[in-house]
Amino acid sequence: MNYLFYLYNAIVVKIVFKDQLLLDLYTGNKINNKQFRSNPNLVEKFQLVISRIRKMDDLNQMKQYPAFRYEKLKGNLDGYSSIRLDRKYRLIFREVYFDYQLNNLKYLEIFEISNHYS
Repeated sequence: MNYLFYLYNAIVVKIVFKDQLLLDLYTGNKINNKQFRSNPNLVEKFQLVISRIRKMDDLNQMKQYPAFRYEKLKGNLDGYSSIRLDRKYRLIFREVYFDYQLNNLKYLEIFEISNHYS
């Protein structure tokens, strides 16, 4: 799917989930994806990270939070960033700005949960 599926209003940072699966993971709805059904700890960490992001005033707080290990991605994911969910998985997202020079964030698009080593 190549469209933004759901816009979730946050305190300051708006969050967009790229597809229904990510939204269902966050809201706790039943899912059919075997990878996530068999790994409830990963789902819990995903929910916790999204909740923490929603409570932040701006993305600079996320970049300064050591446990997230924020990084800009390169190559085929150029333009995206990631933070760690755990040692194996990372959350890939895109920062969409009204005005990048003014650091005026429009929303954060949650793209995928990626197995970092596969």
